[in-house]
Amino acid sequence: MAITKYKAAAAGVQKTIDFIEEAGDKGCKLIGFPEVWLPGYPGWLWIYSYGQNLPLMQKYRENSLAVDSEEFRRIRRAARDNSIFVSLGFAEIDHGTIFMSQALIDPHGNVINHRRKIKPTHYEKVLFGDGSGDTFMPVTETELGRVGHLACWEHGNPFLKALAVSQGEQIHVAAWPVYSNSQVLPMSDLTWGSDVTTLEYAIETGSWVIAPFQRLTAEGVKKNTPPGLTPDPDTPTIGGYARIYKPGGALAVPNPTEDFDGLLIAEIDLDAIHLVKSHADWGGHYMRPDLIRLLVDTSRKGLITEIDPNGGIKSHTTAQHLGLDRPLDTPREKTMISLLSASKRMRNN
Repeated sequence: MAITKYKAAAAGVQKTIDFIEEAGDKGCKLIGFPEVWLPGYPGWLWIYSYGQNLPLMQKYRENSLAVDSEEFRRIRRAARDNSIFVSLGFAEIDHGTIFMSQALIDPHGNVINHRRKIKPTHYEKVLFGDGSGDTFMPVTETELGRVGHLACWEHGNPFLKALAVSQGEQIHVAAWPVYSNSQVLPMSDLTWGSDVTTLEYAIETGSWVIAPFQRLTAEGVKKNTPPGLTPDPDTPTIGGYARIYKPGGALAVPNPTEDFDGLLIAEIDLDAIHLVKSHADWGGHYMRPDLIRLLVDTSRKGLITEIDPNGGIKSHTTAQHLGLDRPLDTPREKTMISLLSASKRMRNN
């Protein structure tokens, strides 16, 4: 019996590594990727019916990324080899469920923050599951500062913003799928757009905000159309809308073109946060915890509760369940990497 294992699209993984290497060559210390960058945002969920989307749903699951896969380890090694922090947005498959996940990988290849979007938005619920208690904390202490990340419409959630600012966030990766400019949503008075929401986040948290977006070309539109259907000629291609905001909301880099594809680079000075925070630190002197407090539950609620040998409740974290507490390369993998490197050197000689 042949068994087909889930495997992320090779080209997407390689492009991710290429960007990491380019950023490392240019001396960058942190690179941020969009929401579900791998294997890409399933925009077809919003356009076609459930029945029409079933073939795409199957293909999407097959190309989602497991954290114990060789593809994910390749990305971790790229972070290590280029001495760079990586905030990676990816569709994570864990057993039979897909999550809209983010991983913060340090320059040693360790995953120091693994989080899952707490609530997929609207049609996303058809494809993705909810994150659990121990996979939603946004901010991590690093040698660069306190780095956080959220995905898409999480940036409109006042409770998540309050959590991040209370953790003293200094650098934030706002992972968006594709650009959605300010607009009044149909049949409502709600004005929403990724440009407004990201700017608002920078203003309210007083942090540096890196906002990566995906591009969708004409070829991409075809690939995101269910089999047997012809893309609507009016379906727009979507250009990159990457932005980097200073604390308080000013742009750190002049507006790139809307078909921008590549790296947007800025130097971050954490001292720039001080003046903004002096006006209003919502996680400090401009808040009243004696009046308003946020209750946070970071425990993992699994489907199975085990009894330990002493009669208590046995517990484990999602990181342990996924194997993220184990070293990046096992001795066997290190041996294979050494053999491959030796083979390359022999061919070069």
